[in-house]
Amino acid sequence: MPTFYYTAKRGPKDLIDGTVEAENRSGVLAHLAELGYIPVRISEQGPASAEPETAPRRAVPVRPSRVPASQLTTFTRQFASLVRSYVPLLRAFKILEDQARHPYFRSVLSRLAEDVRQGQTLSGALGKFPEVFSKLYVSLIHSGEISGALDVILEQLATQLEQEEAMRSKVRMALTYPAFVAGVGALTIVFLMTFVMPRLSRLLDGLGSKLPAATRLLLAISSAMSSPWFWAISVGAVAAGLLIWRALGERGQLARDRWLLRIPVLGPLVVQSELARFARSFGLQISHGISILQAIEVANQVVAHRVIRAQFARLPEELRQGNTLSSALRGCPVASSFLINTVAVGEESGKVGEALAEVALYYERETERLLQTLATLLEPMLIVTVGAIVGFIVMAVLLPIFEMSSLNP
Repeated sequence: MPTFYYTAKRGPKDLIDGTVEAENRSGVLAHLAELGYIPVRISEQGPASAEPETAPRRAVPVRPSRVPASQLTTFTRQFASLVRSYVPLLRAFKILEDQARHPYFRSVLSRLAEDVRQGQTLSGALGKFPEVFSKLYVSLIHSGEISGALDVILEQLATQLEQEEAMRSKVRMALTYPAFVAGVGALTIVFLMTFVMPRLSRLLDGLGSKLPAATRLLLAISSAMSSPWFWAISVGAVAAGLLIWRALGERGQLARDRWLLRIPVLGPLVVQSELARFARSFGLQISHGISILQAIEVANQVVAHRVIRAQFARLPEELRQGNTLSSALRGCPVASSFLINTVAVGEESGKVGEALAEVALYYERETERLLQTLATLLEPMLIVTVGAIVGFIVMAVLLPIFEMSSLNP
C-alpha cells in the first residue's frame, strides 16, 4: 500500500506530522478520525516531503497595504504546485516568501509560517489577514483541510482568481480607448478656451456689437475659464460634493447603485457581472462540501453592488423556512429565469455546484459581450461630442470673419 504524509491538528494548539500506509486518502482520513485528529493536509509520500522544514525568518513589521490581485493569484498558483509536489507547508511558505515582491505580502507570508509552526490551522492563520485573504478564500481552504484535498482546492482557487483577473483586464482594455479620447478631448477644449481664445478675443472685441451670438457666448465662456475664480469655485464644488458624498455614507452609495441599474447597457452589465461572481463563488463552495447557508453568506460578500447583495441576503431565511434554492431565487428581482431554471435542474440531478459553474461561465461571456458593446458605443459618442464642441469653437471664431467679408466684397 502507498505511504501518505499527513499534517493534522491534535488539541487546540498542537500540530503534528506523520506518515501512514493506506489504500487511499479515505483510509488516511478514517485512521486520523480514530486517533481523534483533525486533518490539515494529506499527500502521498514523495521525495520532497522528506526534506527537513526550515524555520521561518522572524517577521519584520511592515505597514499594512493593499496586495495587488495579481500577487495573490501568483501566490495561490505557486502554493498549489508546491502542495501538489508534497512540499511541507513551512518549507512552501519560505519558498513563496523569498519569491514575493510586495513588502507587506512578504511579511504576511512570514507570519503565516510562524502561526502554522505554532500549531494553528492554515485557514485560521489566513483568517487573521482579511485585507489579503477574503472569507471565500479562507472558507475554501478550511474545506480543503477537512477533506484532505488542499491541493485541489488551491488549484481551483487559483483558476477562479485568474478568471477574475482576466475579467478586470478586459474591463480596462474596453475602457482605455474611450478614456483616452475623453481625456485628450477635454485637454484640447481647455487649451483652446484658456490659451487660444484670450489671444483672439482682442481681435474679435474690436467688432463690438456686430459679433454674432455664438461668438459672444464663446468669449464669455473663455473669459470665465481664464479667471482664477472659475477654477477655485470648480475645485470648491468638487470638494463640497466629495464631503457630502462621504457624509451620506451608505445611503449615498445605495442611491448610486440604484441609479447604475437604470442606465442602459451599463445596468445589465453590472447585473450580469455580479451574477457571475456570485454563482462562481457559491458553486465552488458547494462543490467542496460547504453547507449551503454558509456558502450563500460567504458568496454574498463577493457581490459589490449593494442592491443586488441586499436581495441575495434574503436567501438564507428562505432556505431556513424549507424552500429550495431555486424557489428562493424566484423572490430575487435580479435573478434571471436562466439562473433559476439552471439551479432547479441542478437540484433535480444533485449537481447544484456544476449548474452554478455553468451559470457563471454564461454570465462571464455575456459580461464580455456587453463590455465590447459599451466600448463600441462610447467611442463614437465621445468622438462626436468632442468634435461638436471643437466645431462650435471654430464656427464661433470664423463666423464674424465671414460676415465681415460678405459686407466688404
